Amino acid sequence: MQQIVSKKEVEELLKCKITDKQFHEALEYAQKKQAYIYEQEPREVVMQHWYLVKLTEEYVRSLALSKFTMDLCRKLSNMEKEHLTKHEGTPTSNHIVTVSAL
Repeated sequence: MQQIVSKKEVEELLKCKITDKQFHEALEYAQKKQAYIYEQEPREVVMQHWYLVKLTEEYVRSLALSKFTMDLCRKLSNMEKEHLTKHEGTPTSNHIVTVSAL
Protein backbone atom coordinates (compact mmCIF):
# COMPACT_ATOMS: atom_id res chain seq x y z
CA MET A 1 0.00 0.00 0.00
CA GLN A 2 1.26 3.44 -0.93
CA GLN A 3 1.90 6.06 1.76
CA ILE A 4 0.17 9.41 1.48
CA VAL A 5 2.44 12.25 0.38
CA SER A 6 2.64 15.01 2.97
CA LYS A 7 3.05 18.70 2.29
CA LYS A 8 6.05 18.69 4.65
CA GLU A 9 7.91 16.14 2.48
CA VAL A 10 7.52 18.35 -0.58
CA GLU A 11 8.51 21.50 1.33
CA GLU A 12 11.68 19.78 2.54
CA LEU A 13 12.69 19.03 -1.05
CA LEU A 14 11.82 22.56 -2.18
CA LYS A 15 13.46 24.11 0.89
CA CYS A 16 10.55 26.54 1.23
CA LYS A 17 6.93 26.72 2.39
CA ILE A 18 4.07 26.27 -0.07
CA THR A 19 0.35 26.93 0.23
CA ASP A 20 -2.19 24.17 0.75
CA LYS A 21 -3.68 25.05 -2.63
CA GLN A 22 -0.33 24.67 -4.39
CA PHE A 23 0.28 21.35 -2.65
CA HIS A 24 -3.12 19.86 -3.43
CA GLU A 25 -3.06 20.99 -7.07
CA ALA A 26 0.46 19.64 -7.54
CA LEU A 27 -0.32 16.33 -5.81
CA GLU A 28 -3.42 15.78 -7.94
CA TYR A 29 -1.46 16.39 -11.13
CA ALA A 30 1.44 14.22 -9.91
CA GLN A 31 -0.90 11.31 -9.20
CA LYS A 32 -2.34 11.54 -12.71
CA LYS A 33 1.14 11.74 -14.21
CA GLN A 34 2.31 8.78 -12.13
CA ALA A 35 -0.62 6.66 -13.35
CA TYR A 36 0.04 7.70 -16.96
CA ILE A 37 3.75 6.87 -16.74
CA TYR A 38 2.99 3.49 -15.18
CA GLU A 39 0.43 2.77 -17.90
CA GLN A 40 3.04 3.53 -20.57
CA GLU A 41 5.82 1.58 -18.91
CA PRO A 42 4.74 -0.58 -15.94
CA ARG A 43 7.87 -0.42 -13.80
CA GLU A 44 7.45 -0.84 -10.05
CA VAL A 45 9.76 2.10 -9.31
CA VAL A 46 7.18 4.47 -10.83
CA MET A 47 4.65 3.49 -8.15
CA GLN A 48 6.99 4.03 -5.20
CA HIS A 49 6.25 6.74 -2.67
CA TRP A 50 9.43 8.74 -3.27
CA TYR A 51 8.62 8.90 -7.00
CA LEU A 52 5.25 10.52 -6.32
CA VAL A 53 6.91 12.98 -3.92
CA LYS A 54 9.40 13.95 -6.65
CA LEU A 55 6.61 14.35 -9.23
CA THR A 56 4.74 16.57 -6.78
CA GLU A 57 7.85 18.67 -6.19
CA GLU A 58 8.34 18.98 -9.94
CA TYR A 59 4.82 20.25 -10.46
CA VAL A 60 5.03 22.78 -7.60
CA ARG A 61 8.11 24.22 -9.33
CA SER A 62 6.23 24.27 -12.63
CA LEU A 63 3.29 26.10 -11.04
CA ALA A 64 5.63 28.67 -9.48
CA LEU A 65 7.38 29.30 -12.79
CA SER A 66 4.07 29.65 -14.62
CA LYS A 67 2.78 32.12 -12.03
CA PHE A 68 6.00 34.13 -12.15
CA THR A 69 5.87 34.25 -15.96
CA MET A 70 2.21 35.30 -16.02
CA ASP A 71 2.80 38.00 -13.39
CA LEU A 72 5.78 39.32 -15.33
CA CYS A 73 3.84 39.40 -18.61
CA ARG A 74 0.93 41.17 -16.91
CA LYS A 75 3.28 43.74 -15.37
CA LEU A 76 4.97 44.43 -18.72
CA SER A 77 1.61 44.74 -20.44
CA ASN A 78 0.42 47.22 -17.81
CA MET A 79 3.65 49.20 -18.17
CA GLU A 80 3.13 49.42 -21.93
CA LYS A 81 -0.46 50.60 -21.48
CA GLU A 82 0.64 53.16 -18.91
CA HIS A 83 3.39 54.41 -21.23
CA LEU A 84 0.95 54.79 -24.14
CA THR A 85 -1.58 56.63 -21.96
CA LYS A 86 1.02 59.08 -20.63
CA HIS A 87 2.33 59.88 -24.09
CA GLU A 88 -0.93 60.21 -26.04
CA GLY A 89 -1.15 63.57 -27.75
CA THR A 90 2.53 64.30 -27.28
CA PRO A 91 4.07 65.26 -30.61
CA THR A 92 6.76 62.95 -31.84
CA SER A 93 9.79 63.63 -33.99
CA ASN A 94 7.79 62.38 -36.99
CA HIS A 95 5.62 65.51 -36.94
CA ILE A 96 7.18 68.43 -38.80
CA VAL A 97 5.97 71.87 -37.89
CA THR A 98 6.62 74.65 -40.38
CA VAL A 99 6.56 78.29 -39.43
CA SER A 100 6.28 80.92 -42.11
CA ALA A 101 7.82 84.32 -41.66
CA LEU A 102 5.66 87.41 -42.22
